[in-house]
Amino acid sequence: MPTVLTRTSGVGERIAVGDGREVSRSLQAAFVRERIEEVLRAVAEDALSPSPADVLPWHDEIPFEDDLRQAIREITEATNILLAERLADLLETAPRTLADRLAAAPRFFDLA
Repeated sequence: MPTVLTRTSGVGERIAVGDGREVSRSLQAAFVRERIEEVLRAVAEDALSPSPADVLPWHDEIPFEDDLRQAIREITEATNILLAERLADLLETAPRTLADRLAAAPRFFDLA
């Protein structure tokens, strides 16, 4: 059973530290998926066209661009799922002092 912490804000809401849904919501609120996609796009473009040209060689190749976008979306989805799972696992084994600090900190989705 995952460690359960209460918030210090007095709201009385209980947070399961190892809850994958909580981690997924935090990642979503922090725009992690979009950031991963930007990084993957940059890596793919550098790998496919390492020259510093202003116009990518496939600029007018719509089918290739569509395939590239789809590949990046699929890799991003898999990466996001793996990141959420591994972070949830990691939080379950976090030292008590770290878990307390994490529970007391504002969550991204609380700020929205």
